[in-house]
Parts: sequence; structure tokens; C-alpha cells
Amino acid sequence: MKNFAFFILLFLSYSATYASTQSAQIDSLTQLIGKQNGRERIETLIRLSEIYRKISVEKSMEADSSAEAYAKQQGLDNMKGIILLSMGKTSSISGDYEMALDYMERAEKALKSTKNYTELARTYINMGLVYKYLADYEASISYFDQALELAFEHELKDQEAAAAANRATVYFATGDYQQALESYQKAMSVYEETKDSLRYAKMLMNIGLVYWQWDKNDLALEMQLKAKEVFEQKKDLVELGRAYNNIGKIYYQHLNDTTLALEYYQKSLEMREKLGNQLGMAIVLANIGNIYRDKNQMEKAFENYTKSINISQFIGYREGVALTSYYMGMAYQKNGQYLESNRMLDTTRNVSKSLGLTSYEILINEAKINNYKALGDYESLFREFEFYDQKHAEMRTELTTLKYKLNANQEQIEAINDELEKKNQLINDQASLLLMYRLLLLLALLGLIVIGIRHFRKSKS
Repeated sequence: MKNFAFFILLFLSYSATYASTQSAQIDSLTQLIGKQNGRERIETLIRLSEIYRKISVEKSMEADSSAEAYAKQQGLDNMKGIILLSMGKTSSISGDYEMALDYMERAEKALKSTKNYTELARTYINMGLVYKYLADYEASISYFDQALELAFEHELKDQEAAAAANRATVYFATGDYQQALESYQKAMSVYEETKDSLRYAKMLMNIGLVYWQWDKNDLALEMQLKAKEVFEQKKDLVELGRAYNNIGKIYYQHLNDTTLALEYYQKSLEMREKLGNQLGMAIVLANIGNIYRDKNQMEKAFENYTKSINISQFIGYREGVALTSYYMGMAYQKNGQYLESNRMLDTTRNVSKSLGLTSYEILINEAKINNYKALGDYESLFREFEFYDQKHAEMRTELTTLKYKLNANQEQIEAINDELEKKNQLINDQASLLLMYRLLLLLALLGLIVIGIRHFRKSKS
């Protein structure tokens, strides 16, 4: 409790400092707006929107609208794309992804016409993020790749790193941890080169999550704690909220310390509520629900689950709906409410299928078999078992196919190695012949020199 009390004091201190800093920045920018004209005024309004985005979506939208109105009044068409991107970002934060994409698609068109490649790359990155929130991972990766290609072509280091980092989050979400690690490391090397300690810490935190998936838990926790220190120093409450949630998950899932896990989750929730980060709130509320489930405080567990799933449904975060429904299904099972458990598990199954996520299939299957067994519904149990057996058969077939491909590739590798050995032998033989020819040529030249010397002596005598 002492640690938690200390956190409250620390959090209040951060909050006061953060609010004071934000207020000072807002006052300064508001005063500037009245003195500025043209492009400078619009850039200040967009900067104001960025700051408001962290504390008030409504105020952020007002700043965006002011920028749009002023640009139209002054005929500043070259600023249209930048304003539309800012409006898209604000809509995304509010959870209106359809409107966000509409703004961003219009921004893309406008930025292409003005050849503003820096902002165009940022637009692709933000479109990739929206599609990620919508769980359309193929579209998300496509936009991040477009951003990477554009950034590389025009040597935009910041955009290159941001695209790589965000692409890594999609690979992580889909379970491709090796690709995720490589993309995070790519971004990390750029941030190290540019001495951007805050973004470097973000990559450190994300790489820690990859190691956590590989059960390197001590290393994962060490990376999270190092990143947390940087976020505390920089007073970045958004990333600090993420770090606290990650640390809570490691304490909960791998160190089995529900007390510390709950403290970190509560820290994360308080920050996310203050910032109005609905996506973050949905995630951490589900995690808090799991803690109370394990403590057999079911009323509190379902209270947090319900809040989480309501937020996810409201903002269209379907992956969150699938995950929280699964957690609720397992909580109902633990509570002996098997019909309710099946209902929630069916929700997870339907949503995950629509998203193309396969990671839930076996988990749901096993849970439903246990539910039907407890209910004495053997007809449904056997039907679910057939599905279970079918999935295992599919996995066995996939394994056999992979083994066949591996053997075929091995044969190809051996054939290539044989060919390489032959080529190397041929090269060595040719090198030996070349050496011999050079020696013969040298001997011939020496012979010609000797003959020349003799001929010269004879002519003199």
C-alpha cells in the first residue's frame, strides 16, 4: 500500500506538471494565432490541435475547423492536405474511424497534388494505424509499406522509422514475432542515430514485448522498466500508460503477482482515463477484469469486462470485442454459468473468424467441450469434439506439408551445394591453369629477352 500511495503522489505531481505545461503551451499558441497570418497561422492552429488531442477531442476539432476556415478564407489551397490529415487524426482519437479514413483519403489526394512527400508519408502511416484498429491487417501493412517506400525514396528518416515501428505492431498483433522484431530494430537504429531517446525507449518497450512472447520474461521486464524510466523523465503519460499496462501483464501472467499487477493496471487506467484514450482504457479494463476473476471477485470482474467491451464496441475495436468476450467466457465458466460462457465464446468465435484470427480456435473449442461436459449435453460435446478433432487433423496436415516442403527445400539446397562445389572446383581449376599460363608467358618473355641480348652481342662483334 505504501508503494501505491507513493504512486498516487507521483501521479498527482505528474498530472499537475503535465496540465501546467499543456496550459502554458495552449496560452502561448493562442496568443500567437492573433499575431500571425498565412501559413504560419495554420501551422500554429494545427499544433494547437495536436496538444488538445491529448486532453480534449472537442477542443482539437475546434482548432482543426478554425484552420480549415482560415485556409478557405485566405485561399491557401496548398495547406488543405495538412489540415485534412490533422482532422483525420482527431477523428481517429475520438474512435470515428470511418470519418478518419475519409479525411485521410482526401488528405492523400491533396498532398499528392502539392508533392508534399513528408506529410503524405505521415498520412499513409496514420491510415495504416486506422486499418490496424479496424483489424484489417492486410490494408494496414499495405499503407505502412507505402510510407516506407516513400520515406526511403525521399530520405525521410523520421517517417521511415515511424512506418517501420507501426508495421511491427501489426506483425506483433498477428503473431509474426520475428518480423515484428526486425521492424522494431529497424526503427530503433534510426532513433539511436538521431538521438531520439523517447522514441528509442518506445522501441525498447515493444522489443521487450516480443521477448515476452518468446518466454524471455526477465529480459522483457527489464526492458519495460528501462523504458518506463525514460517515459517518467520525459513526462510522456501516453507511453507511460502503455508501459504500466505491459509491466502489469508480465507480473500477472508470468510472475503470478496479482497484487503488483493490479497496481500497475490501475496506474495505467488512471492515466488513460485522464487522457481520454478509449482504446487504451478498453485494453486495461479487460486486464483488470482478469485480476478480479482470479481473486474470485466476480462482480468486479464482470463490471470491468462490461466497461471494456462497451468501449470496444463503441469505437469499433473488434479485436478488443473478441478478446474481452473470451475472457468473459472463461469467467462465466469459472463461475459455473456454462450457458453464458458458451454465449460469450460464440461471440469470440464469430468475431475472430470475421477478422481472420485463428489463435482463438483451439482455446474456444477446449472451453466449450468442458462446458458441454459440465452441462451433460453430450450431443453438443461430441459435435464440438469432432470440430476439435478436425482442427487437429488440419494441423497435422499442415505439419506434414511443412515437413514435405522442408525436405524438398533440403534437396534443393543439397543440389545447389553440389552445383556450387562443381563451380568452385571449376574456378579452382581455371585459376591453376591461369597461373600455369602466366608462368609460361613469363618464361617465354625471359626467352625472348635472352635471345635479344645474344643477338645484340653478335651484332656488336
